[in-house]
Amino acid sequence: MKFNLYCATVLLFLVHCIPLITFAQERAQEKIKVDDETVNVVPSPWQLIPLETTASFRGLHVLNENEIYASGTGGTIISSVDGGKNWRVTVVPGAEELDFRDIQAVEEGVVIAMTSGTPARIYRSTNGGLGWKLVYEHKDPRVFLDALSFWDSNRGVIMGDPITERLFLLRTFDAGKTWSLSKKYPNTQSGEAGFAASGTNMITIGKQKLMVGLGSANEGEFQQTSRVVYSEDNFASWQFGTVPISRSQSSGIFSLCFANGKDGVAVGGDYKKENDSTSNYAVTRDGGKTWSAPSPRQPPSGYRSCVARWTKNREVYFVAAGPNGCDASTDLGNKWYRISNEGFNTIAFSKDSQQGWAVGANGRLAKWLGIAKVAPIKMTEKTISKGPIDQPAKIK
Repeated sequence: MKFNLYCATVLLFLVHCIPLITFAQERAQEKIKVDDETVNVVPSPWQLIPLETTASFRGLHVLNENEIYASGTGGTIISSVDGGKNWRVTVVPGAEELDFRDIQAVEEGVVIAMTSGTPARIYRSTNGGLGWKLVYEHKDPRVFLDALSFWDSNRGVIMGDPITERLFLLRTFDAGKTWSLSKKYPNTQSGEAGFAASGTNMITIGKQKLMVGLGSANEGEFQQTSRVVYSEDNFASWQFGTVPISRSQSSGIFSLCFANGKDGVAVGGDYKKENDSTSNYAVTRDGGKTWSAPSPRQPPSGYRSCVARWTKNREVYFVAAGPNGCDASTDLGNKWYRISNEGFNTIAFSKDSQQGWAVGANGRLAKWLGIAKVAPIKMTEKTISKGPIDQPAKIK
């Protein structure tokens, strides 16, 4: 019965969807700046898709090769159930003035969307985004939700900025039908908070590990490092890791991603300085206990709001995005090279990496086409990007 109902929902979706333009047979070309005198011309890794909306998108989830969901301003949610061939643009009734900062499908047709700002709300859909039900609301202006994530189809968590220096955590055990405030939470430092820039400053790992990247500071304050907070035992205890990414009111950690249980990367920087790469990434090789800034530095080329993992032929790539472009790493985050001038807020890949998408400001949507091979070039002091020299890391 459930399968038949969902199939009917898909058919209804296709009747009301917005058809895409046909993908071009040849990729668009991009000029990637190497230094003041050199430019590499490469095929773009992105296929831009026009949408009939000007919403700014920050939430994104690619459930599988068919279902993709993104969320943004003006109560706007876009969705596709046919691998991106057609898209539906929905404004959730009653949420027209709200900003959906994160979204996740927990299984086929079941989707959770979260707003940032006041009131803080959580909506749930059971028909692939055609209809939405309000399942949680908090009107306290101190509540500001940043990200949501699920371990499995039932257990999930939403984190928000600290209240009285305690991280705000909501939990669900019934696929998002009900949410309750966690009684176990970590304490935070004065001024410390999360950034609701891409829905990826918090991630779930394995069956019960949770990790949150923090940043921000009190007005006028500056710290040389940021922190991650994590629990490996279902919130029973909490640990902190010091990350060499500086933090202020507008800077810190914006996104976390792991290639496996141990090798991970944090990206961020200062969102008010999109071209600044002085303190915008760090790596861990022990599951987040310790973090380091690679030396010599070859950072992403600016502030980065999101980093995601893409695999091809068992090779692991990290791909990072920000408003001024995208970068990739083939060596688990140590060295980065610029792959696109197209800017986005968020990128995401399906678990099998067969589908990749990106979203951003002004209704921006793009399909991932893969990274073109770039020949290595000679490094100079002015070099800001180069082609991959090392072979991509392998999945063990």
